[in-house]
Amino acid sequence: MKEDLKRGHVATSCHMCRGTHLELVIDLGFHPHSDEFPRVEQLNDFEATYPLRLIRCLDCGLLQIDYFVNPKILYGGEYLYQSSTTNTGRQHYREMAANIKDRFGIQDGELAIDIGSNVGVLLGGFKEVGMRVLGVDPAPMIVEIANKNGIETLHEFFGLDVACRISKEYGTAAVVTGTNVFAHLHDLDDAVEGMKVILDEKGVIVIEAPHAMSLIDNLEYDTIYHQHIGYLSVKPMQAYFNRMGLELFDVEPNGMHGGTLRYYVGFPGVHPVAESVGSVLKEEIESGLYTKERLRRFANDVLEQKYALIEQILKLRREGKRVVALSAPAKGNTLLNYCHLDSAFLDYATERNPLKVGRFTPGMHLPIYPDEKILEDKPDYCLILAWNFAYEIMSNMSEYKKSGGKFIIPIPKPHIV
Repeated sequence: MKEDLKRGHVATSCHMCRGTHLELVIDLGFHPHSDEFPRVEQLNDFEATYPLRLIRCLDCGLLQIDYFVNPKILYGGEYLYQSSTTNTGRQHYREMAANIKDRFGIQDGELAIDIGSNVGVLLGGFKEVGMRVLGVDPAPMIVEIANKNGIETLHEFFGLDVACRISKEYGTAAVVTGTNVFAHLHDLDDAVEGMKVILDEKGVIVIEAPHAMSLIDNLEYDTIYHQHIGYLSVKPMQAYFNRMGLELFDVEPNGMHGGTLRYYVGFPGVHPVAESVGSVLKEEIESGLYTKERLRRFANDVLEQKYALIEQILKLRREGKRVVALSAPAKGNTLLNYCHLDSAFLDYATERNPLKVGRFTPGMHLPIYPDEKILEDKPDYCLILAWNFAYEIMSNMSEYKKSGGKFIIPIPKPHIV
């Protein structure tokens, strides 16, 4: 029992509003840490798995998981995700940095701080447009890479104490960002209090995260994994920042990761509140995002998607076709483990991220090779697990397609390209 408590705990209240009226949306079973890729010598070792259940808060509407894995397990070891893997991602963050600086009239030499900064791609964009930059990230291997890349990065779990030290040494920031990280924060109140400490009076907090409405509408259940505590939308975010003495003043949708929202937050009354906040909230309500009926239909559709994908790959295997997994993102491991796509279905996986090559996917233990293996081996079908970057991936593998290879895109419904 004590060991279980060290590994994690079951949530008894909403991560944002602290309400206790919680309801199950979908149970995806037990899953390993989706970013812990075992080496060959670890394959026979014990591999911990944790419950993966999506629940909703009946008070504020937040979707979240109900089992929080100890963050030191999630980020303290060999966390291998790199935000610099795709050209699409790099270009997105460069444009984001330039747009923020231009929109808010930020001067050269002002400070940008990125929470959960990974290898520093977004901060590299701020640096290119003349700002001072500082990253904070808890993953040791990733921090080392960022610092080698010339992006000063602190190896810390961000919170109020760290923020106080930063403000004393570096001053306050014109912009504080958190891209695909706000939903990862275990002690959310502590982190946001820290953001307030390091933010200029007229500064802006910019948070970017996949939109929960897209998750539900497009059956993006694979984005549910233990690093993602919350699945964000305007209604709970607006209420949360009000509670924390801040104001959500604008939201911008974009197409990253299958549908993302960018949230702009500042001190109350500093920035005019845009119409977009109300209009996106209205879309969420009209979509049924906060209703039991819509979420029950989502759960049923996910199960049907699982059956369809399994049947499609089984049909190909019976025909003697060879199928492999192209890309091995964390989201792909949710899909592999939920659908139980092991070596009976897929011969192997490939990756562009060199840190993952030579390892195995968590849970299903598919060996991971470089993407180039597909060009040499020419399997009949490639299941694209990083479907949010499918067009770039297929473009990179155009030679494979010309040779007769085909792609399977699993989300929202499995289809062959």
